[in-house]
Amino acid sequence: MNNLDQKTNHLLLLFPDNPSEKKVLSLTESIYSVGRHSDSTIKLNSSSISRHHATLIRKDLGETENIYILIDGDLKGQRSQNGILVNGKKTIHHRLEDGDVIIFGENEHKAIYKQENNLEKIKVDSLSNLSSEKLIKNIDSSSKISRERLQDTLVISEENLQENLTNKDINRLASFPELSPNPILEFDFDGNITYTNPAANLCFSDFLTTSTNSNPLIAGLSDKPTDSSGGLIIREIKIEDRYFEQYVHYLSKQNVIRTYIFDITERKNSEEKLKYQAFHDTLTGIPNRDFFYWKLAKFLQKRQKNKEKLAVLFIDIDRFKNINETLNHTTGDKLLESFAQRLTSCLPSYCFLSRWGGDEFTLIIPLDENLLTAKNIAEIIINSLKNPFLIAKYTIYVTCSIGIATYPDDGLEEKQLIKNADIALFRAKQMGKNNFQFYTTQLSQEQMLLFELENGLYNALENHELFLNFQPQFNLKTNMMSGVEVLLRWLHPTLGAISPAKFIPLAEETGLIISIGEWVLEKACMEGKKWQDLGYLPLLIAVNVSGKQFQQENFIEQVKYILNKTKFDPNYLEIEITETILMQDVEKTDLIIRELSALGVKFSLDDFGTGYSSLSYLKKFPFDTIKIDQSFVRDLDVNKQDQALVSAVITLAKGYNMKVVAEGVETENQKSLLKKLNCDIIQGWLVSKPLKQGDFSNFLTKYTKDIQFDIRSFNQSL
Repeated sequence: MNNLDQKTNHLLLLFPDNPSEKKVLSLTESIYSVGRHSDSTIKLNSSSISRHHATLIRKDLGETENIYILIDGDLKGQRSQNGILVNGKKTIHHRLEDGDVIIFGENEHKAIYKQENNLEKIKVDSLSNLSSEKLIKNIDSSSKISRERLQDTLVISEENLQENLTNKDINRLASFPELSPNPILEFDFDGNITYTNPAANLCFSDFLTTSTNSNPLIAGLSDKPTDSSGGLIIREIKIEDRYFEQYVHYLSKQNVIRTYIFDITERKNSEEKLKYQAFHDTLTGIPNRDFFYWKLAKFLQKRQKNKEKLAVLFIDIDRFKNINETLNHTTGDKLLESFAQRLTSCLPSYCFLSRWGGDEFTLIIPLDENLLTAKNIAEIIINSLKNPFLIAKYTIYVTCSIGIATYPDDGLEEKQLIKNADIALFRAKQMGKNNFQFYTTQLSQEQMLLFELENGLYNALENHELFLNFQPQFNLKTNMMSGVEVLLRWLHPTLGAISPAKFIPLAEETGLIISIGEWVLEKACMEGKKWQDLGYLPLLIAVNVSGKQFQQENFIEQVKYILNKTKFDPNYLEIEITETILMQDVEKTDLIIRELSALGVKFSLDDFGTGYSSLSYLKKFPFDTIKIDQSFVRDLDVNKQDQALVSAVITLAKGYNMKVVAEGVETENQKSLLKKLNCDIIQGWLVSKPLKQGDFSNFLTKYTKDIQFDIRSFNQSL
């Protein structure tokens, strides 16, 4: 018997967690490196495997006998991080024996070492032992066949081994393709199948009877590649509902093409699922922002080629934040889902709807002569929301605002169209919501101005661009100045004076109003203290406080700190708040007003009559002053209804022992009527325009010296 018959065969059966990486290795080399390193002879892909995890060394005991020794780490003495277990025991140096179970790392990579001293001993029992339960299970799951049929295919009788197998068959068997859980197929360059392993027979029995190019396993492979692939190509094939990866080796010397086939259906399905998830919104199921960008680019390519138009719509649910905060986020999510379904059901099929993020959606509309216009689609969307949404126990009515930009008029690229549609959306919200607006270049200019203002506002305080104006208040009964309202102003270095109506909402939106408001309060108290120290008449200083600043957790401590720092008498500080602040948190507002009132701080209800004007506020909160908005004073001398309202407010305030300040007084007739109606204090250009700090100091000096001082003449001289 020759040496081949006597020589020991060493096998290493690898069983990693990933089924596609399971393999049977025939050990023939002197040294094998095992690990995560790319140069490892046996590469194991896992974070728990060291780069150089183990080493296999062959030791020759004679001409026909050899063994393998397993060493933890590499030959330089560097050990693995997670160690090696052999038959459940940790080892550093181990002589491998038949049936040893090896675990590399943290039980993620298992291996079984097998050896056979004679090929004639490889029969049913030994092969069944080699195909362990885990290996059989893997073959069973990958090829969808029964275990009994699999074992039948592995039956190789001694008679066949001795009499029927050629040397070529024996060499092939020596590499154990019959034990591979993956199909192996060989065919010549004419497409004739020359060999199939058991797994191929089981998986592709319907295709092995034909050797034509209609066979999906062979089709397109007859011609050897002429590129630099080195005789190896990899391709994917689909047979019915399953996907396979086919490794194709062109062995020219043997005039054969050998293919190894791996079932990748699970991976492909996972990839498709991941692809879907990557391009669809998980909540609503409609395309997401990334898909929208990709689709818009495709639309624009086609439209540009055919010189056709399209529209991009930006859709925003009005007051969605209020719904989220009032009800709950779960209800808000269900509303978003229902909103997307409502839009999908009412839109034409040629429109492309996506969720941009939050409560914003985007829409692409091809604009062809025989299709609906962007205006028609916007009207359809708005009208579809007239019916309420029934979410759990709630009946929710919502509206939306829509901005529209068209290609090519409003932009040639995706980002430009989206930006301009967003600008138009902003205008729709400015116009009262529940409407749609088309983009215009004027809107873009306004948006750029707002952007410049917002950026400038961040540094305005630090750059000393913000300053205070002071507008005197006069007592109609004593005909003397009784107080002053502090007004915030901004002088932009390039844009000049910015209206408070523009920059105050920006400060509120960005949150800068908190730091700015704190600065205003401290600056006003500093000025008030300075005037008192100079001997001027004590004046009540009224300071407007925003809702965000007022609702800060430390607002009471902030006011106390400023009063203590500036040494300003709290009895001369009046904090002006609006009705909307009262509505945000009634209990907290009541606590703030009462605690600061106990220090002597006064409180004024500003712009009375323009908000909800609930009379319960006057009863609940201890206000010192009510300020009548200038909109009711402007036509007071000609509008009987305004006269009646102002008279009612004054009577009501007197009943609660509150003073009344009328804003925006500009004529003598208005002043006379207010005096007749028993109004306490007036404020406006009839008395004085708002004065800068230096001008107001000069005014105080002259006013203190001359009680007959004419403030209007003083204003005209400025």
